[in-house]
Amino acid sequence: MKANTQNQERRTVLVVDDDSRLLRALATLIRSAGVNALTFERPAHLLAAEVPKTDVCLLLDVHMPEMNGVQLYETLTADRPALPLIMMTGRDDAQTRHLLRRVSTVAVLNKPFDEALLFDAIFRALTLSRELDRSDRIRRLSQTRSR
Repeated sequence: MKANTQNQERRTVLVVDDDSRLLRALATLIRSAGVNALTFERPAHLLAAEVPKTDVCLLLDVHMPEMNGVQLYETLTADRPALPLIMMTGRDDAQTRHLLRRVSTVAVLNKPFDEALLFDAIFRALTLSRELDRSDRIRRLSQTRSR
């Protein structure tokens, strides 16, 4: 039982949204599922933060004043390409759809969204994160052995 609890505490969702009330509500909801939530009101705060290396995914708002969520994702993945992404948006327009075509997402959630959809997306993204981490470790190990 303790090992399972420790595994749940390791899983982290990095949430970025400029709406502080929504950010707090999302953090509470995510934590209620036994998953750590690190929240940021501005993209620059996430870019300046030290974030977990494994068992992590992103939940980003598409439209923010400083930098949109797609630009933030592209900046983050320049150094770390294997970072599962969930996008959320309150808009359904041509500009938003165009932005979203630039990235590969686990899910796009239209605000307001149902918590079941959020949890489904989070758990799929965290599963993908573990699979990508495992593949990366195997690749590095085989490169080390082939030298």
